[in-house]
Amino acid sequence: MRTGIQSPHREKPIAIVAVTRNGVGLALRLREKLPGSVCFVPRRHEFALAMGATGFDHLGSAFDEIWKNHRAMVCIMATGIVVRLLSRLLRNKATDPAVVVLDERARFAISLVSGHLGGANDLAREVASLTGGQTVITTASDVNERPSLDVIARSMGLHVENAAKLPRAARAILEDESLWVFDPEGRLREHLHGLDRVVWVGDEILDLERSPAFGKQTVIWVSERIAPKGLECLFLRPRNLVVGVGCNRGTGSQEILGLLREIFRESGFSLESVRNLATVDLKREEPGLLLAAERLNRPIDFFAAGELGGIDVPNPSPVVESHIGVQSVCEAAALLSAGKGHLVIPKRKSPNVTLAVARVDCPS
Repeated sequence: MRTGIQSPHREKPIAIVAVTRNGVGLALRLREKLPGSVCFVPRRHEFALAMGATGFDHLGSAFDEIWKNHRAMVCIMATGIVVRLLSRLLRNKATDPAVVVLDERARFAISLVSGHLGGANDLAREVASLTGGQTVITTASDVNERPSLDVIARSMGLHVENAAKLPRAARAILEDESLWVFDPEGRLREHLHGLDRVVWVGDEILDLERSPAFGKQTVIWVSERIAPKGLECLFLRPRNLVVGVGCNRGTGSQEILGLLREIFRESGFSLESVRNLATVDLKREEPGLLLAAERLNRPIDFFAAGELGGIDVPNPSPVVESHIGVQSVCEAAALLSAGKGHLVIPKRKSPNVTLAVARVDCPS
């Protein structure tokens, strides 16, 4: 069973915001066709409140709350109004909600903010298809029909670790510049197929310090491994590492996270590639473990002791067996949660914690 922190951005609903009577009517119709959407309207539109819309007194204050609590906004109003209200809220393209602007007659669905990573381009297309309008998209990759790295990353379940590097890599694709890709499992090959100046590199990239080109190329790094020091990369991290955890009662989150950081640093893995934690269900209420998962922003898989007992592990423990009836928690939980996978870090210990890491096999 899985619990803990889930993906913070994707589970939130879509907000449809309108101000005029005509806009509110369109919002209510769109809500019926757009799954996972809710309407926000001025309180004076009592007919809409009676139909389940949420009322607000001030549009600016409503935007503030919606921005924090929704993954996307469809704003049925003038683009200028939306731009002025959003100007103080924008922070980062990797985390800002998607914003689509729709006119009252539903003629144009404009992708305004977070077109790729936030999904505004896709949402604008969906809204246009539902209303019979025209999609307006201005992102260069879409206009030029070139691959979009942020869209590819999202579709492949790759986490963009350093979004500030996206524009440089995107430019290399748009302008046919040289682009080196370290992608041992070929996750991007299908998507970048046909680009003339992509250089696919293997483990030899780890020896590039001796090359005159070291540090000068645009590099995309698609791996859970840490890149060589001094190599500037766009990191696309697969979430493919499962951390099995065993701990004594009352163990603090600091000890759990400290051991985790230590073994990842020594093993050359990025914490951004952690998919989830895993442990025995007897630890379901362990405060330090739950806090560690919260700080990592990752969920936890909990397994019954009987499930863990059926997993063969390299380092069984008679001590663990004497306490909970199975020979392993951390290694068995990591392997069981990973499914098709294998241990890349066998059991490591601190005074109160045991950790093991399994790597989820890349889908073929």
